[in-house]
Amino acid sequence: MAVRAPDTRAIVEVACDESGFVGGSLFGGARVFAHASVHVDREDAEALVEEVRRRTGAGSQELKASRLNRPWAYPVAAWLCAPDGPLRDRAVVHLTDTRLFGLARLAQVLRADSSPEGWWSPREEPESWALAVRLHAMLDELPARWEREVLVAGRNLLWIRRRRRHEQPVKAWDDVVRGAAGQLPERGSRRFLTAWASPQAVQRAHEHLAAPPASPLSEPLLAALRWTIGHWSARGDVSVVHDEQSVLTSARVAAIADELAASRPGRRMVGFSRVDSREDARVQLADLVAGVVRRGAEDAYAGARSDLPVPVDHLVAEESFVLSDEEGQRSRRKNVSQPSIASGTS
Repeated sequence: MAVRAPDTRAIVEVACDESGFVGGSLFGGARVFAHASVHVDREDAEALVEEVRRRTGAGSQELKASRLNRPWAYPVAAWLCAPDGPLRDRAVVHLTDTRLFGLARLAQVLRADSSPEGWWSPREEPESWALAVRLHAMLDELPARWEREVLVAGRNLLWIRRRRRHEQPVKAWDDVVRGAAGQLPERGSRRFLTAWASPQAVQRAHEHLAAPPASPLSEPLLAALRWTIGHWSARGDVSVVHDEQSVLTSARVAAIADELAASRPGRRMVGFSRVDSREDARVQLADLVAGVVRRGAEDAYAGARSDLPVPVDHLVAEESFVLSDEEGQRSRRKNVSQPSIASGTS
């Protein structure tokens, strides 16, 4: 990144890591994607990581969040993530419901006149988000086989791959949506779902595949990183240290930095570097927090337990890409786990 120009703003260095990486396949695998950022200096981070090692008996082996998510380690996770604990006001986790994220991306591509970029928020267009929430609820009305078919076809529209003819995923989407609509008993629902494969929607799908955005739409990491940088920029010029991820190319990161400067005059990202989490205690700390918070979110989504042994709500960004309480009441699924969808083309 460019060298910081002299001014009076402080530099805020944040370390980031994620949990639940989906690799572009939004409708399968992890339901929740968590992106954590911590504003902790290297010495404090090293001391905290060593204390976690000591309390969990990890020794010199690589320390992963899965260790803190074991029942016997809940007290350690609760100490680290407590509202009044060592990370108070120094950590935040942005959560993404990958299913809703993908449906909102489909709405942006098929139902809106704009051409979204991968770092856009799924809530960038309120109408697209509302359409996604409604589609999310409607999918629960379909037989399981048709729900899965719609999600597979939607994934293949969003997940751009070079060795595939553009017309194939569009035709598959058209066929599947019309077939699924025929399974719905209520006329209004059939009409709503069919609109996702209208002539206008199909034309937009062709245009999207013929000229895809520079930043892929199927990577929630990009939108989460954009939010993270915007969040910490309120405290000063942001410098990011991030765990290695191939999706974070220089061009995509630069686009996020440019958007910040344009949308929030006076705020800047002045540095970005990628490191191996094992070599930087700050990133390792972000990995631990992301994993603990994601586990809590996954359990809460699935209703696995009502009294979470590790408090995490205070760490979750209010602007996370998840259902609000009101939306959740309107769109409560019997089973919120992802259907089994292979990562390849179906």
